[in-house]
Order: sequence, then structure tokens, then C-alpha cells
Amino acid sequence: MMTLQELNGIIARRDPLLANAVSQMAGYIKERFPAAYPSREQTEAVNTYLDGVCPPSHSPMTESECEHRRIASQRITIAAIRVLDSWEQGRLQDVLDHIAYDRD
Repeated sequence: MMTLQELNGIIARRDPLLANAVSQMAGYIKERFPAAYPSREQTEAVNTYLDGVCPPSHSPMTESECEHRRIASQRITIAAIRVLDSWEQGRLQDVLDHIAYDRD
């Protein structure tokens, strides 16, 4: 299995925002005793990536914008496949779904 650092280096060459989001969230998911929620820094890394892919045009976000963010967040999970097992991937996507729908 590839290490998170190796994966991050590969992704960072093509998409630094995605690399940061993957690194932050895979690190959170792989913690031995993770907090109930990701840290502000981890959440901001995801939001920065999602805002780059799907810039919000309304405040509050529309249902459609939230769905676009949720779909875009799947790229983070897909990119992390090499360092997470299937249970961790499912947990990661659950956390990302919450972030995609809750900007506060």
C-alpha cells in the first residue's frame, strides 16, 4: 500500500488543492482515535478545494450547489483509495457529504 506522503506528492503535481484536501482528510480518517469531527484546518482544506471546483453563487447555497459539492467531494475519496481501506473510504465520504452540505 502507498503511503499518504507518496500519494500527496503525486497528486500535488497536478492539483495542489486536491492534494491538500486528500492529505488532511485521509490523515483525519486514519487517526487511531479520531475526533468526532474534522478540525477547522481539515474542513477548510476540503472547502477550499470544493470552492475551486464549484464556486458558491448564492448565500445560502442552493440544493443544487450542495449536490454539486457532494459530487465533487467524491474525487477526494477516489484520490484516497490507495491509502484507505473500504471502511475508511465509506467513512471519509460520509464526512465529506456533511462538509459539502454545511458551510458553517
